[in-house]
Amino acid sequence: MANADSLSYALPCLIFPHLLYVQDLGRHIGLPLPIYSFTPTPMPTPIIPPFTRETAIAKARMAEDAWNSRDPDRVALAYTEDSHWRNRAEIFQGRTAIREFLRRKWDKELDYRLVKEVWAFGENRIAVRFQYEWHDDVGQWYRAYGNENWEFDEHGLMRRREASINDRPISTEDRRFFWDTSGPRPQDHPGLIDSPV
Repeated sequence: MANADSLSYALPCLIFPHLLYVQDLGRHIGLPLPIYSFTPTPMPTPIIPPFTRETAIAKARMAEDAWNSRDPDRVALAYTEDSHWRNRAEIFQGRTAIREFLRRKWDKELDYRLVKEVWAFGENRIAVRFQYEWHDDVGQWYRAYGNENWEFDEHGLMRRREASINDRPISTEDRRFFWDTSGPRPQDHPGLIDSPV
């Protein structure tokens, strides 16, 4: 059974998860609680159409960061429930199919690192170019070169994604992307605009 000291730290988090300040709660429930100060994690503001250059760039970076997490459930939430996809020669629809595709993708594409950059944008559409590096289960590295066309609904969810991608075998010495895969690409890591083709 939990003692009063352990409860003094657990109860505010359980009872008041959204309050900014919980002061001297012990007076009210009979436990020796210290003064607490909570700072809730702010919810990101959705980026919705119509896009500007700045919001299109931010949207592409958010997509890059999500894909670099290699978390199919996280990535799928950026798409409408009935989102239409063409990825290379595969054509499918819906979040369930998206999750299944991404699981297969990242089971095959190991140590995946992706960089995306905006190529063009319109009112509710963004076109990006991207490169990503990965290796297979025998250690052969590849660099994938691709272009994507995105179309969004009024809530900022992607309802259409069309991707054309080519893979090029590379040597380990030819790799360009080396950041720690436990996190997103660092802000100071070079992008693609000035990179060799």
